[in-house]
Amino acid sequence: MSKRKYTYLFVITSLVLLLSLVGLTGCPTPGKFTLTTNVSPPGAGSVSPSGGDYDSGVSVTLAATAASGYTFDCWGGSATGTNTTTTIIMNSDKSVTAYFEAAPITKFTLTTNVSPPGAGSISPSGGDYDSGATVTLTATPASGYTFDYWGGSATGTNTTTTITMDSDKSVTANFESQALFSDDFSQDTGVWDVFSDANGRVFYENGWLHVINYTDALVCTYSLAYQYFADFILEVETKLIDGTDDNWHQVEVRERDEFNYYNFGISADGYYEIFKVVNGEKIVLVAPTYSTYINQGWGAVNLIHIECIGSSLSLSVNGHTLTSVTDTTFSAGDIGLAASSLAGTFTEVAFDNLVVTAP
Repeated sequence: MSKRKYTYLFVITSLVLLLSLVGLTGCPTPGKFTLTTNVSPPGAGSVSPSGGDYDSGVSVTLAATAASGYTFDCWGGSATGTNTTTTIIMNSDKSVTAYFEAAPITKFTLTTNVSPPGAGSISPSGGDYDSGATVTLTATPASGYTFDYWGGSATGTNTTTTITMDSDKSVTANFESQALFSDDFSQDTGVWDVFSDANGRVFYENGWLHVINYTDALVCTYSLAYQYFADFILEVETKLIDGTDDNWHQVEVRERDEFNYYNFGISADGYYEIFKVVNGEKIVLVAPTYSTYINQGWGAVNLIHIECIGSSLSLSVNGHTLTSVTDTTFSAGDIGLAASSLAGTFTEVAFDNLVVTAP
């Protein structure tokens, strides 16, 4: 073989070898880098995208989203800044951490109102609540009233309603009267007798009807409402203002005249009784009996609750039943408020928020 042929053969072989090497290694390609993201504290939020492999030189925009109860704070690791978005260049492996912090707890104030005043109550009565808290309110009517509707930041006619505390709220429970008769004694309307005589005095003061009875008086001091009731439920508040606590705070019912009526009484020293007066003669139905349910002393308020339904007569104080009797003597009549002093020189009692309703 000639030298020329050997030369051609060598060149061809070298080319084949070179092409084989190129085929084995391929053409050079750009590098890839890994992006890793983290959240601190765990569960406080998220980062999007959450990571992956990216070509060298690629720009990646990350967005931090806070979970409920947290706010975004700052970026750390391979990123910096306090904006919720940040952009990084993938020119190496990167590790980025999104830092969050607990959001300050916002509180809102709930205020409740009752209309008309004293017609009922709301539970809970108000307060400060965390933002987003749900509060269930319950309206409870007072004796002689029924719940009507919610107003202000709540609506509806059910006795319960639920509100979300996403701002300060003011809620009003509106009630309507079912009373046959009522008096808050805020002013002298001419209904009750007001007088001063040898037995005592009756007068208005500070929104209460005051009754003074002198110990040496021949009879109790009383004032009539000039109403007429048969079957009814009566509630009235009473307290001792001055003088002896050896006394009676009395409610006269089904009164035909000053000589014929039922009398329900409690004393500021803790006793109760029921009697009737028939043609001027006192007949005891329940003898004076001591009860710890009766609040004692000056200024102590007691809520008297009387039910007269048919021949059934019952007396309760401060939500506790004290006694009940059956008597058919009187079926209807007027109501009156009275005081009787048994010691010292006098007793002064006061009455407020009288309500008479149908049973």
